[in-house]
Amino acid sequence: MARLILNCEGVGLVMRELGRDIVMIGRAPSNQIVIEHPTVSAHHAVLLRTGASYSLKDLNSANGTQVNGDFVTDAELKDGDTIRFGSVIAVFAGAYRKPSSSHGIRNFWTRISS
Repeated sequence: MARLILNCEGVGLVMRELGRDIVMIGRAPSNQIVIEHPTVSAHHAVLLRTGASYSLKDLNSANGTQVNGDFVTDAELKDGDTIRFGSVIAVFAGAYRKPSSSHGIRNFWTRISS
């Protein structure tokens, strides 16, 4: 199952499985993935599953959505893509992998944050 790994201030790394065809992302509690950060809009973006692939759509958010450093309104996601919702960074994991240690995940974040 695909996952979204978020680096949330004050919380650290948070992993969310994408088990639905439509996954709403934003600050409002009605979203499937809630990101409580002032740079994230109430209804910031949506992930749409078509078959085995996911696409991302920005919902006219105030601070925009980036994929691999480029602002996007729509994007097809690939395993390992870095997504930024406002100033919150996430990584799309498109395929299920054997769980790794938290040390391995922290090393990964260190590499992409540099």
